[in-house]
Amino acid sequence: MNSVRIDRSNPDVVDVVLREEVGPLVFAARRWPGEVVGSLAAGALYGTPVYAVMAVILEQGPGRIWAAVGIAAAVGLVVNTFVILYGAFRGVTRLRFSPAAAPNTMTLVRGPRTDRPRPLTDVQQIWIDHSIVESYKRDRKPVSAKITLYVLLKNNRLIRPMPILPWTTDTTPLHQQLQQTLAPTAVQVDLVVQRRVQSPPWMVVGHGGSTGGGG
Repeated sequence: MNSVRIDRSNPDVVDVVLREEVGPLVFAARRWPGEVVGSLAAGALYGTPVYAVMAVILEQGPGRIWAAVGIAAAVGLVVNTFVILYGAFRGVTRLRFSPAAAPNTMTLVRGPRTDRPRPLTDVQQIWIDHSIVESYKRDRKPVSAKITLYVLLKNNRLIRPMPILPWTTDTTPLHQQLQQTLAPTAVQVDLVVQRRVQSPPWMVVGHGGSTGGGG
C-alpha cells in the first residue's frame, strides 16, 4: 500500500501510517534496483576531474582511464547502497499519537524499532508540503508532484519522515484527519499547496509562476 492512512484500529493510539512495515531490508531491496543506473552514472561522473588529469597530465592510456571510471562507478554504487540501507532502518514509517482520545505524546516508529515517546508540548507544528509542477501547455495538466510531511519541534529541530509517494495520497483529507486527531492539543497542523508551471523546452530560463495555499 502506497497511500498514507490514519490507523485507529488500536483503541489506545492513533497511527499516521506513512509506509507499511514490510521490513527495512525488503524496502531497501525494492528501492535498490531503480537506483542502480543512477548511482553508477553519478559515481562515474564525479571522477571526471581525475580522468582529465590522468589523460592530460599523466598521459595514461584508455585502459587505465576506463579502469578508473569503473572503480568510481563501483564506489558510487556502494555509497548509494549504504544510503538506502541507512534510510530504510532510520526512516520514520509512522507517527504514533497517544492516548487516542486526547493525545499528549508523539512517538516516531522507524521500521523495526520505536523511539521513546515525546511530549506533544515539544511539537510546534506539523505540516504537509504538496508541490505540484503543471505542464506549460494550455491544459496545465500536472506532470510531477512531491509530498513531504514535516514535524517542527519547539527547539527548531525539523523531523522529516519517509517521503510520501505522489499521486497516491489526497492531502486535503489527510490534513483534515490530522487536524481532527490533534484538535485537543496546541499543535498547529497546516497544509501548504504550491503550484508552478514548468518552463517550455525552448526557454533557457524558466518564468513559471507559483501559487501557495495554506490550511
